[in-house]
Amino acid sequence: MKMSDDAFQKGIKYEIFIGLKDKDSYKEILSAENFKEMLTDVCKEKQISFSLLTQLGGYTHNKGYTTETSLRVIIIGINEEELVQLSMKLKKKINTDTILITRTDIEYSFM
Repeated sequence: MKMSDDAFQKGIKYEIFIGLKDKDSYKEILSAENFKEMLTDVCKEKQISFSLLTQLGGYTHNKGYTTETSLRVIIIGINEEELVQLSMKLKKKINTDTILITRTDIEYSFM
């Protein structure tokens, strides 16, 4: 069975990529489970729908190449001001140097 084009809405998907290594110690102080609880609390307060994926990431920094637990937060249906506020709050709580945000135009449908 094929879905009709009018079953889809246009929207924007944001993905926030966050590594768990602390910027000062280069150690993972916060666990993925602790991050999940923190993210859930923050998003529940603001009523932000999200998905969270845990993966391995690698990158080069001023001390060389490293790998770390990397988290990908996927959000659809948020305005950019809320996205920036959420991203900065997460960045501060983890104490990381940088996070990566991607933006993709999508079509989606709830079934």
